[in-house]
Amino acid sequence: MTRDPGWSELIARDAVARPEPGTFVGPRTKLVLAGQQLLFEHGDSSYTIEELVRRAGVAIKTFYRCFPNKEEFLQTVFTTFINGTIPRIRERILGASGDPLVRLRMAVTWPLDWPRDDGRLNRVIANEHVRIAATNPERIAETNRAYAELVREMVADARAAGLVRPADLEWDVHIITSMVTTSFHTLVLGLSDPPDRALLADNVWRFCLTALHGPGPVSAEGAEPVSAEGAG
Repeated sequence: MTRDPGWSELIARDAVARPEPGTFVGPRTKLVLAGQQLLFEHGDSSYTIEELVRRAGVAIKTFYRCFPNKEEFLQTVFTTFINGTIPRIRERILGASGDPLVRLRMAVTWPLDWPRDDGRLNRVIANEHVRIAATNPERIAETNRAYAELVREMVADARAAGLVRPADLEWDVHIITSMVTTSFHTLVLGLSDPPDRALLADNVWRFCLTALHGPGPVSAEGAEPVSAEGAG
């Protein structure tokens, strides 16, 4: 898939939501923004509440007025990050190509074939996903829905264009997103000896396209390069 070299860096940058200049930023938002920054700086969630409140510029008692404990806070940080990232991914996909099948391919494969220099961001996402899933699977299901909605939209668009024929839209989307998530964890966490990232992405796409009763495998050759200027 053709992408500008800054794709993953821009996603990491834009994932930390920034309030509009001049708008009031409450203490809860300040804490979540600071938590996102520290998560990516540390590469994990091991930072202390004291470090967090210093970064946010609030009192420690303010933290406990906003969140009952650190774990609830960390789950909020992760959910906010995912829910903030998916709309930006969607914008970049829609801006990259007018072909519904190319867009669908991008939605399916982008978690798998980000550039290799994006490894730290990938590990943060995967580790937090697994850590939170062990204690609060309902919260993780909330984050998974954001990606599932993206895939569902792209499948529905391709179906409307007569390019795929899903037998059951909801089940097909569920299986596709589950397979992509599992493959992502396999790659990032070293759960097995996976093949080359691009090769894995290509074969996951081939499998999904066959399951959706689409045409022969297609690549993203028709996609316009996603420029840094277009990422806004």
